Amino acid sequence: MAPVFAPGAHAASGPTKVTIHVPSKSLAIMPYYFGKDKGFFSPELIEPQLVVMSPPTAIVALVAGELDFATTLGAATSAILRGLPLKRVFYVQADPSHALLAQPDIKTVQDLAGKVIAVTALTDAVGMSATVILKANGVDPSRVTLLATQVSDNAYKALTTGKVAATLMAPPYAEELEARGYRRLAEARTYAPLSFIGLVATTDTLKKNPQKAYALIAGLHRTLTYMHNPANRNEVVQYIAGFHKIDPPLAEKAFATQMQSYSKDGTKPRKSVEREIEIYRETLKIAKTFTPDDLEDMSLLKKVQEGAATQSR
Repeated sequence: MAPVFAPGAHAASGPTKVTIHVPSKSLAIMPYYFGKDKGFFSPELIEPQLVVMSPPTAIVALVAGELDFATTLGAATSAILRGLPLKRVFYVQADPSHALLAQPDIKTVQDLAGKVIAVTALTDAVGMSATVILKANGVDPSRVTLLATQVSDNAYKALTTGKVAATLMAPPYAEELEARGYRRLAEARTYAPLSFIGLVATTDTLKKNPQKAYALIAGLHRTLTYMHNPANRNEVVQYIAGFHKIDPPLAEKAFATQMQSYSKDGTKPRKSVEREIEIYRETLKIAKTFTPDDLEDMSLLKKVQEGAATQSR
């Protein structure tokens, strides 16, 4: 059967503006910026409007219809487990890329007992990762204060001004902090397969306006395919260096770290999602059972993948 969505539908009126929440400008979220600047969404006749706000606020705005989509899968997962009508429809990351960075005098995760750790939100993937890392290293989370800073920039500033002992950061911020002497204590991916960045839509949007979601997924799929091609690596590194105003060697190091986390095709292994659900249920003390199908709707992504496979033949 031929794809049911034809991008030419809005050609006469120009690209459709799509408002999308982003939590920061880290490399985890960079495919949205890179894809937009490279014109990878243009064939779908949409123009992403990227709006920086805190993950919990974004979920409220998404459900209220004030945003078209959100990107933070962690806050969305907490919301889904609490009954809000949301679905994950695309994974930019299959694994987390955040690292736990601490003040130079802190040498181990155990040294964080009794101290303050900055996270974007207590119930998003950053806050959850902090809790999982602490527990895995024998630190009772109740002995640590998690400070919700809303956005990553605030957490970065809290660490560099000495207001907190540690924070979790994605590339290239983690590499920047490490180069400045802050101590890299742990990698989030070592402890839990939590999802940080992807694409989230309301079930109402998927039902009433699937074309918009399909177009955005197609642009993201095109972007990740391009970024995973080794032939384009130097171009992407140069983009990162310019976008973040950092030296190319640091950009290369950050990109190498981030590439370990990017999904190759917008999906995530089912076993990882099942483990993720366990972590959320335990942390949020939710008795009800959930399956990946309760969190995801991959039907539009499958159509995009089928279309891409047909074009490549």
